[in-house]
Amino acid sequence: MGAGLFGYTVRRLLWCIPVLLTVSVIVFWIVRLAPGDPVDTLLGQRYDPAVADRLRHKYGYDQPIYQQYFTYMNNLFHGDLGVSTRHQDFTVKQVVLPKMWVSTQIGFYAMIITFMLGIPVGVYAALARGTFLDPLIIGSWLMLDAIPIFVLIPVAQWFFALKLGIVGLGYDGVYSSHMILPILLLGLPGVAGVARLMRASVITVVGEDYVRTARAKGLKDETVIITHVARNALLPMVSIIGLSLPGLVGGELFLEELFGIPGIGQESLQAVLAPDFDVVLFLVLFSSTLFVLANVLFDLLYGVIDPRIRLGEARG
Repeated sequence: MGAGLFGYTVRRLLWCIPVLLTVSVIVFWIVRLAPGDPVDTLLGQRYDPAVADRLRHKYGYDQPIYQQYFTYMNNLFHGDLGVSTRHQDFTVKQVVLPKMWVSTQIGFYAMIITFMLGIPVGVYAALARGTFLDPLIIGSWLMLDAIPIFVLIPVAQWFFALKLGIVGLGYDGVYSSHMILPILLLGLPGVAGVARLMRASVITVVGEDYVRTARAKGLKDETVIITHVARNALLPMVSIIGLSLPGLVGGELFLEELFGIPGIGQESLQAVLAPDFDVVLFLVLFSSTLFVLANVLFDLLYGVIDPRIRLGEARG
């Protein structure tokens, strides 16, 4: 069984290589062939053809696109992420990584709130099916989720910061009290989606034969729910968590803009509009890599949650 799982892991990781290489080729060509020239943007009204030619030669934009790709990938494999033309030759590491770290921390705490609340809310709603509590619980969270975040943020700032004075406004470090409101506003609206999925999964599992057998043996309801229902109902949730992880590094544009958070959301938008080739390429490739690896990791976690999956892989 262990050998089967190991072989499955190796095969999935090997498949990541052609997938990521294909993504890198497509993204590179789209970025390079899209309208817009970073040199034109950099020079602006001071545009001079001779200076523009020197800059294009400096950044390698005068080379054939296939040669640009191989040069970029060779530098990438050696840890060189390129330079930002919009930030006057600061490296991509210097521009992107600090802002990405800020957004990742905020997104991580928000995701914990989303799933720590959404999973028990969904379980409770499923167990209360047929009563008024089921639609009341899910409907209340859906109402919060239905409000656009760019509407929710100013209202929350006005009420909790200006009127009540519970929290502060503006960015004062990820671990300051000023970040309580942004994290809650990012995490709470997502509870509705997690709760609905968990509710549907629990309702499906409750009707399974092994749940009825466990109850027929005289096990307590709490034991049945925790041991048999919740554990198996979490399988679809594993995929949702895996798909959510790449979004942690993407930031939240409206949230960062309205709270003055120096995250990656605003930087990503400006890099696309500039365009800032190396910054855009790194953001897309990094997110793609994280997405692929997260899917492999959480496929393996399926085997931890449900041993039958590991047994199937071993037999395969």
